[in-house]
Amino acid sequence: MIDYSENDKILESIFEPNNAEILAYLEGGMKTFSDLTKNLEMTKEKIDQSLSYLIENGFISKIEKDGLTYYSVEPDNLSKVLEDGDNFKNVDDGLAKLDSFLN
Repeated sequence: MIDYSENDKILESIFEPNNAEILAYLEGGMKTFSDLTKNLEMTKEKIDQSLSYLIENGFISKIEKDGLTYYSVEPDNLSKVLEDGDNFKNVDDGLAKLDSFLN
């Protein structure tokens, strides 16, 4: 049996403004922590908290390359949550929230 309350919490967390901003920014490709801090209007602590949550839930991957740590979106994992039958009806609302936040 699926725990819908947990599923709802995860879906809601994706659209939390800091998480949404990081996910949207990483859609452009792999970025370092330094890239994130320079280009996003949030504290290093908030970025770190959001990255930790997003990595823990499989929405972002962390890759070591050339002595640097890069972060990138895991589109398949993100799609699974957004396209889940029970969540699909909420995607339009969530995307509207994301759009209003970003614009």
